[in-house]
Amino acid sequence: MNRKAIVLAIVAMGSGRLTLTGQQPAMPAVFTAAQAEAGRTAYENSCGRCHTYSLRGRKGEEGELPPITSLPAAYLKFIGTPIHVPALTGKNFVGKYGQKTVTDLFSLFRGAADTTPVSELHMSDETLVNITAYILQMNGAKPGNQPLTSTTGTVFHSIVE
Repeated sequence: MNRKAIVLAIVAMGSGRLTLTGQQPAMPAVFTAAQAEAGRTAYENSCGRCHTYSLRGRKGEEGELPPITSLPAAYLKFIGTPIHVPALTGKNFVGKYGQKTVTDLFSLFRGAADTTPVSELHMSDETLVNITAYILQMNGAKPGNQPLTSTTGTVFHSIVE
């Protein structure tokens, strides 16, 4: 092999190495697509009534649709005053809970589900794990082959884009 070919081979191998080392590592996938889809359905039939289907929450502002006052009395009593339902997606949500683990998020959602007086919001751990997977996905986390559990210790901000 001639000298020029060897130099080109070394340069090519070196540039490939630089490309590989310059790439961002893949984010861990801590839930499956099936869990997120089951979570979407469960969320829409429970949490979405207050937090909205977009997960953006409600501020009780004039012109907000649907108006928060359209919720049943039991929901409004649970929400209390000020009439505000926090968002479950977006920069503020990730900023507030980004350092928490997925287990911490599950516990937060478990507490909310357990303290609401609305009986249809009392749900199994499996359903709540699926809702957690859906909320993770809506915040930019990607599904994979690893099923989410209530004890998944991954830090929230490490799996969202």
